[in-house]
Amino acid sequence: MTTDDIPTSPLDDALRFDAVDLVGRTGTHRRVERTVPAPAREAGGLAMQVPEGDDIAVEIELESVVEGIYVHGTVTAELEGECSRCLDPVEQDVDVRLDELFLYPEKVRAEEREDAVLLEDDEVHLGPLVRDALAMEADERPLCREDCPGLCAQCGFRMEDDPEHHHEVIDERFAALKGLFDDDAQGEDAQDGKA
Repeated sequence: MTTDDIPTSPLDDALRFDAVDLVGRTGTHRRVERTVPAPAREAGGLAMQVPEGDDIAVEIELESVVEGIYVHGTVTAELEGECSRCLDPVEQDVDVRLDELFLYPEKVRAEEREDAVLLEDDEVHLGPLVRDALAMEADERPLCREDCPGLCAQCGFRMEDDPEHHHEVIDERFAALKGLFDDDAQGEDAQDGKA
């Protein structure tokens, strides 16, 4: 897989690391720390994302190995979104482990290139890896708390404010019969009063 196959974002540009000093020097390594601002939120993207401009901190070690450049470390960020039940704001701190081997292109057979992450122009392109790591760690259906009652399905009322809130729902097909039982009950009460 090459970076040409992946849509680029400002995160991709900010998380390119030159590895020319490590290429072909097995056993050498370098530690890198970088804090970059998050790009704009993706419309229709994940429920939990890093707000635009907030910090994404990357601490990695680049290590030269026989097959390429091995990258390991962490990415730290704070994700924000909405509770999937009541729509209240929700935050999630993430500290994700990164582990990837960027292979030298000449070490990869043609039939394996599609599934391999390649070192390109002696650079390690961490943007896609960081995006994927944050996406894997993000809550898919975030909750403000486990027992969040959510919103009323009928009117959107916040159930937390009144747990007894409910609507009497009558199937339209039986609406004409609703008064029938009320009239019978009133008639019985009236007859009981005469007796």
